[in-house]
Amino acid sequence: MDETSCHEVEEEDCGVCHTIYMPDCEMKMVEEMMPSKVNMCKNITKYEDKCETTIETKEIEVRTPLCKVKLMDKHHMICTDDGDKDNCKKMMKCQLTTKMKKKQIPTIICKKVAMKEKEEKCFDMVHLNKEMHAKKICSFHPKTICHDSQGKECRKVKKMMCNYLDSNQL
Repeated sequence: MDETSCHEVEEEDCGVCHTIYMPDCEMKMVEEMMPSKVNMCKNITKYEDKCETTIETKEIEVRTPLCKVKLMDKHHMICTDDGDKDNCKKMMKCQLTTKMKKKQIPTIICKKVAMKEKEEKCFDMVHLNKEMHAKKICSFHPKTICHDSQGKECRKVKKMMCNYLDSNQL
């Protein structure tokens, strides 16, 4: 309903009356936002990896065995007599010790460096453009139709009359 078109009307009502709505259509130019596909391109800087290998000297702890040859008897006691070959035997006795040792370890360090050449990257995007289009716009105007009926007198009736817009066309 177009509220701006509403107005009070005084009509003569004779017999049986009813209101019908008559269409009134016209073509109007309206502005609409229409999507369009646009190809956009940009120059993008290319990067490459530049790597360097450096050698660092570090002190690390290393565990190594320390072994000694000792004369021992059958009870695993140390012999002092070299002459008693039946009771004393040569045995190797070992234990683990830790030593600090210098070791060279290679380390690789990489950086991204911009190249002089640029790469063109393109992509599609949707852009909205204003366009004028012809559109059919209809409104419905009320019209009162009366049919004579016997024994009915005419009388004055006040009615509110409004125009109606076709909501399917908006």
